[in-house]
Amino acid sequence: MAETAPQLPSELPVLPLRRTVALPLTLQPLAVNRPVSIETVNRALGADRLVLLVLQNNDNEDPGPNDLLQVGTVGVIRQMAKVPSGINIIIEGLSRARTTLVTRTGTSMRAQIEPLPETFERTIEVEAHIRRIQELIEKALSLSTGLSEDLRGVVMNIDDPLRLAYVLASLIEMKPSDRQEMLEANDLLKKLEIVSSSLTR
Repeated sequence: MAETAPQLPSELPVLPLRRTVALPLTLQPLAVNRPVSIETVNRALGADRLVLLVLQNNDNEDPGPNDLLQVGTVGVIRQMAKVPSGINIIIEGLSRARTTLVTRTGTSMRAQIEPLPETFERTIEVEAHIRRIQELIEKALSLSTGLSEDLRGVVMNIDDPLRLAYVLASLIEMKPSDRQEMLEANDLLKKLEIVSSSLTR
């Protein structure tokens, strides 16, 4: 039984995302240019570098608490560079969390969170799914579907099935709603199924 649950604070600054879902156990580059997002990044950099990344349920330019979905990813800012349009950051997703309360004061948005640790067992079904995913990737590469050779290296070298599911979901083309569904799924098999069906498409 494997489990990933780093110690998380009970409250974090919120980085709202439009049409992008940040996933645990992956690295994600983000361009940050909205006032509420820049405020969040600055607060995180002044503290423990942790933020909560949550998908918006709409495209509002200036989102409030009601514009956010409940389940998001706690991430740590690994790199930051100022650019003319705002800030470019690289976030490492750590783990899932659910917001219990989101508040906004001025351009500052914060959430009280409860961690959603993930546990799984390496069952026969899980192993079968991993083999199927590896076969799908071999097939996709042979059809030159735009998947890079690096993907094969990545997939074949990841031993942790949970990390494999998240890393693949971050690399292949998936709708934000599918990535969000995968993030919210508590069952590893369900996550692997979502990735498989996206690969099959």
